[in-house]
Amino acid sequence: MSKYNLHFKYRAVPHYHQVHSQQRTAEHFNVSRTHLRRWIAAYRQGGIAALQHPQAASMKTKRKNPFIADKPDHEKTRAELIEELRYMRAENDYLKHMKTLNEKEAAAAKAAKPSKR
Repeated sequence: MSKYNLHFKYRAVPHYHQVHSQQRTAEHFNVSRTHLRRWIAAYRQGGIAALQHPQAASMKTKRKNPFIADKPDHEKTRAELIEELRYMRAENDYLKHMKTLNEKEAAAAKAAKPSKR
């Protein structure tokens, strides 16, 4: 159950639109700016109904695949190619890091095992 009810959230969002300050609105309603930001984004995407579950509204807009896979490379824009390259580099770095950790764990487990002689 949400800590803040729908009516409370709906009063905070229009207040923000009046004062144009997340900080002042958050202080006025004694909420975090993170909560307020989520409510504003949810309201923009789905209206008052989206304020029931603002995280669910924002999850619908996220792409499963961070780059466009249904277009051939020669049809992608420069920005799309750069986004895909950054993602792949990050994924590669992550996989290398995980491989190193697995190798260290395997070496530590091998060293900790007593030899049977």
